Amino acid sequence: MKRILLLALFFVVITVSAQININIGSSNVGVAPISSFFSYSYVQQIYPKQEVNANAAGNITGLTFYVDSSSTITESSNWTVYLGHTSKTAFSSGTDWIPAAQLTQVFAGTVTKNNNKVEIVFTTPFAYNNVDNLVIAAKENSPNMDINTFDEAFHVYPHIPYSTLYYKGDRGAVDIASPPGGIRADYKSAVTISGLTPSTSPACPFVTYPVNNTQNVSLSPNFSWLPVSGAVSYKVSLGTSSGSSDIVNQQSVSGNSFSPSTALAAGTTYYLKVTSVSGSTESSGCSEIVFKTVPPIPANDACTGALQASAFPYTYTQNDAVSTTNNAGNISVCTSNGDTGMNDGTWFKFTGDGSQFTIKVTMPSGSSFDPQIGVHSGSCSNLSCTGTVDNGGGGAAETLTITTVSGTEYFINVGAYDDATDAPENIFTLTITKL
Repeated sequence: MKRILLLALFFVVITVSAQININIGSSNVGVAPISSFFSYSYVQQIYPKQEVNANAAGNITGLTFYVDSSSTITESSNWTVYLGHTSKTAFSSGTDWIPAAQLTQVFAGTVTKNNNKVEIVFTTPFAYNNVDNLVIAAKENSPNMDINTFDEAFHVYPHIPYSTLYYKGDRGAVDIASPPGGIRADYKSAVTISGLTPSTSPACPFVTYPVNNTQNVSLSPNFSWLPVSGAVSYKVSLGTSSGSSDIVNQQSVSGNSFSPSTALAAGTTYYLKVTSVSGSTESSGCSEIVFKTVPPIPANDACTGALQASAFPYTYTQNDAVSTTNNAGNISVCTSNGDTGMNDGTWFKFTGDGSQFTIKVTMPSGSSFDPQIGVHSGSCSNLSCTGTVDNGGGGAAETLTITTVSGTEYFINVGAYDDATDAPENIFTLTITKL
């Protein structure tokens, strides 16, 4: 009898440990895994392998979702549930559904709320490979809706932007082979995944800032990451080479953000690693985030440092304009389109010879930088407006033609169009052509 009891207890321990809880303490509600507030819904959610944090591949035998205590799901209980694998971590648009061919139906039937939970047991387990990210999809087929205090009934938690894609409506049950356009969300269901054994170490945090390979990061950045279920603290390391921690060495952090105590160096590549800690265990195998800080202040940041154009056509690509200082403030010498000035950006100069000159500023493809050109005569301490142009919007080229006076020195300022605030400049190419 004693042996049988011990054996039974052993299997109970194995069963309890073979489940992964993901943010089951969350109390927010949202449209996942289904919508209780509309007649029909279809929801796909992506749980990255990093977040699932299983110790090995295995069979998923069921899912548990968490219902707000004040909510009912009586009219939202006819479910079809699917699981699948995917390599992507987010949905790129409202039609970026994971194809039905990549999904396996694991449940179809009526679900019930019991102790503020919906527990679904699969007839046939789903073999999760622990290589790809996990897709959890659910379709609600009831023609009615539940009226609840918070509209939606199920608990969700914030996560990677666009990691959920949902459709909700009253037209009819969704055909998952050709779902209608949906809405992306930055949250997912609090869920228990049954059948998988969690890793002995906590999951690696998702760093939200900076994104890997980001350029032009501030010299005083505020690193941030998403909270890890079960983590009590985090450790931050920062170095100037891969795997190093010469700037910050395993700094313990209780929250989800951290700022270095001293400013970083300009134009420098850094390597950031954030790990989570649960008890005496630290997450392992976490990826580094590589980023580069803003470049040093440009040599032509001020009028007195204007770059000389002496041969034409003159072309210069300004890659470090993001670090301009706006000096003593915006320049109000010239006005354009009702604006009373422009940002003090970067400066160039040339000497007129009586000819006409065309000054053009272009941006690389995809740029949102909105430049203004200001051309001045006189001296840096006493500028006089020759001409200005701000006809385009973000990413649009600007062109200005002036007639010069022989022997007069002209100062060209390329700055952001804003006449009131210090809007950031960005990469541009200046071309000066003599007509």
